[in-house]
Amino acid sequence: MFLPVKADFALPRFPILTVLICLICIGVFIKQQSDWKEFGMAIDRFCNSSRSHIEQIVFERIAASQNMDTCGDIMYTIANDPTREESEVIAEMASKIQPLTGFNSEDSREYVQQMLEEQTRRFNTLVPHDPDEGLAYYTGSWNPITMITSSFAHGDWGHILFNLVFFFAFAATVEVLIGPLRYVAFVLVDSWFIGLTGSIAAAATAQHYWTLGLSGVVMGMMGLFAYLLPRGKIKCYYFFIIIFGSVAIPGWMLTAWYLGGDIVTLLTNDDYGRVNVLAHVMGGVGGYLFGLLFLREVRKDAEHAQDALERLDFEKRFR
Repeated sequence: MFLPVKADFALPRFPILTVLICLICIGVFIKQQSDWKEFGMAIDRFCNSSRSHIEQIVFERIAASQNMDTCGDIMYTIANDPTREESEVIAEMASKIQPLTGFNSEDSREYVQQMLEEQTRRFNTLVPHDPDEGLAYYTGSWNPITMITSSFAHGDWGHILFNLVFFFAFAATVEVLIGPLRYVAFVLVDSWFIGLTGSIAAAATAQHYWTLGLSGVVMGMMGLFAYLLPRGKIKCYYFFIIIFGSVAIPGWMLTAWYLGGDIVTLLTNDDYGRVNVLAHVMGGVGGYLFGLLFLREVRKDAEHAQDALERLDFEKRFR
């Protein structure tokens, strides 16, 4: 595995916006962790509150019929399904459990629905909404704000650390090359491009989903780096079982490796797990297109600067 660290040359100035974005992501994630902890405690308080024997039986049967583990899973599903009204989810759950003892099928379903409606009202009063609801992007919403905020939110520490390492390795150089205004514009445009293409694809397949994480923008930075510095190299650490070391790899090669892998996954696998592969692909494509459309002069200047650096390095080596 290759872990990119930085461009294989000294940057002329400090990439302050890149560092700022990394710090914002970390700050948002720490707040997410705190909110999720409080959210979990609120669910536990709700689920541990006293219930009648028959209510307990209903929850156990719903959990078994829906392949869920706990009361919290059931109530979270009812209250946070973005594709359906709460009443639709409740009706479906009530229809799938065995009739309760002493009830016929119709009366049992009606009783379960009424009980779940009452429990849902209590749940919505006692438990705050999903902590990520205002940050993550839902492809059915077409919300331009959460298209951006979703890039700064993450699912776990592994998710955020992996993204930030890759982000800094490429984005620091991109920031220095294109300047702060175009850099901010690119982050916004690429986030919107990723969100819009995701929504179009989801609408075409009728499979909407939630998404969050910086990885789409990371791939955008990789695509833009490959455009601006086709001969630019990235210093990487590599490790394979017990073999460790570092090597400078052309940025375009790293981009092609990761982007190619995502394209293959997108074309051959319907189940991507928790990884939004389409965001990676469209982020990378968006980065290269942004450079092609708006930054041709920057590419020429970057190539001239790289030529000068290579000549200087040659003179130092053979002076």
